[in-house]
Amino acid sequence: MRLRTVLPALCVSLAVAGALAQTTPEQNPPAKAQAAQPDAAKPDATKPAEAKPEAPRPSRERPPDMKAFTEATAIKDSDKKIEALEKWKADFPESQMRSSADNAILVALLRRKPQQPERIRAFAEGMYREAEPKNRASVANTIATQYLENDLFLRDAQRYARKSVDSMRLAAYLDEQAASYAKRKQKPPSPEELAKRFQESRAARMAILGRIEVKLGQTAKGQKMLEDVYAVTPKNAEVAAVLGELAFQAGDDSKALEYLIPARLSGRPEKAANEAIEAIYRKQHGGSLDGLDAMLDAEYRKRFPNPLELAAYQPTEKRSDRVVLAEVFTGSGCPPCVGADLAFDAALERYSRKELAVVMYHQHIPRPDPMTNPDTQARAKSYDVTGVPTFAIDGKATTGGGPRENTKHIYERFDKDLEKDLETPAEATLHAEASLAGNLVRVRAAVDDIKSDSKDLKVQVLLLEKEIRYSGENGVRFHPMVVRAMGGEKDQGFALDPAAPTSFEHTFDLDAVTQALKAHLDDYEAKGHRGESFTFIEKKDRINRANLAVVVFVQDDKTKHVLQAAYIDLGQEPARTVTEANGAK
Repeated sequence: MRLRTVLPALCVSLAVAGALAQTTPEQNPPAKAQAAQPDAAKPDATKPAEAKPEAPRPSRERPPDMKAFTEATAIKDSDKKIEALEKWKADFPESQMRSSADNAILVALLRRKPQQPERIRAFAEGMYREAEPKNRASVANTIATQYLENDLFLRDAQRYARKSVDSMRLAAYLDEQAASYAKRKQKPPSPEELAKRFQESRAARMAILGRIEVKLGQTAKGQKMLEDVYAVTPKNAEVAAVLGELAFQAGDDSKALEYLIPARLSGRPEKAANEAIEAIYRKQHGGSLDGLDAMLDAEYRKRFPNPLELAAYQPTEKRSDRVVLAEVFTGSGCPPCVGADLAFDAALERYSRKELAVVMYHQHIPRPDPMTNPDTQARAKSYDVTGVPTFAIDGKATTGGGPRENTKHIYERFDKDLEKDLETPAEATLHAEASLAGNLVRVRAAVDDIKSDSKDLKVQVLLLEKEIRYSGENGVRFHPMVVRAMGGEKDQGFALDPAAPTSFEHTFDLDAVTQALKAHLDDYEAKGHRGESFTFIEKKDRINRANLAVVVFVQDDKTKHVLQAAYIDLGQEPARTVTEANGAK
């Protein structure tokens, strides 16, 4: 069974930094909960928050309630976790994270104590009663969602979902929005825009109720609700999957595919939806699944093109010899990472690899990501990354992201730094070459003319796959420049003496890399994600030898400032390939 962990409804990264990012284990809500719990009292409930650029900074002392909450939710034993969260509620009765604690307790009860139905029902009813009147509808929707996702107490789920939907009134919503914007002395959006937001918020709640009705056997009623929802929010993958299954059961294969293809591309369809699309494809292709991925690739590119198209970069007369390095921390199950991922996709199209090298460090945030490995996790730790997306241009780190619609905004946040660095001379001369022969990738690098006195300089060597196909829960299907392994002592680079020219060599054994990737994914799956059991949709542990690249860069390990970088494409041929990058001119 796929992981269905539902995390606390409060996104700590938003509360602390004002950034829309998915955070480390117990600091973020799930995408489903966010979509299912629109807060009509907040002016921009349906719009992503925007992050402000931040320079690298040391770890900050977290507030006591946040620290204690994180410690409590990290406990794996359900009884001890519940006990710790109840104590937390008593210790911090005024904390804004109280609803997050209630949600975490409900999740623990549902996942670990389904044999105690009365205890679960009593706790949920207490959550609802104790909530502030203006928040009760949202809490009701939370409870309904939890019951639905765990396939428990569906009659109760139906009752809560109806309360949630029935509470929404356009006139009241518009009044609340007007008052909220006036309080902040901001101009509100147009009435048409606010009405649209209301319909989207209501549709998210209707989606839960419609799915519950279908589960309860009220198929016609539930289907009508879901069709109405789909008309308003066609990107709702769960709704598309249910409608696709119903069309398949009715024998309407054409209609089923209309729904099932976007559901499959979302990375979130249930087993039944996957089985339905595969059954239809086999029926249409002589019992074979050959070509299914190619069909889905084409559909993805047609349905979900990058919203940002950029002209090719034209070097100015100030263009230097620097290759700018962009390091991106992301997750295939992170909804706010979509805008950042697509922004860097666009940058890869605008700039050549002689101008920009991009590396993607995947993380198990907020969901398990099969492109994550111990090296990418260690790299995140070295940057003090607590949330994704986080990205750094030549070591200058910034957090925050958003949906596809935010791609242009996110790109504009880092492109100024990128263009500036392209006109800033490199602070080291870096010669790098790499060869691929059989299972071995050999990398050689020489560094001289270093313009830094830092004692913390390192040369980092990264092995990348230029593109991996994987439909994660955030709907991104193609992932570029995925870091598969890092070189150096303990995979953390080579120490560099700025006083003398230095050369380095590192060999990546692709069989060993594959084994290490598989071992990590197997171990992570066996131990569970944040204490919850899960099964990877697909394990991306195999290396495509025809799709490899190497990135080498010189960096101050303390400040993270990058002096120079090099990108080496190993080409499409399996035979030995050698490329030199950034030689002295």
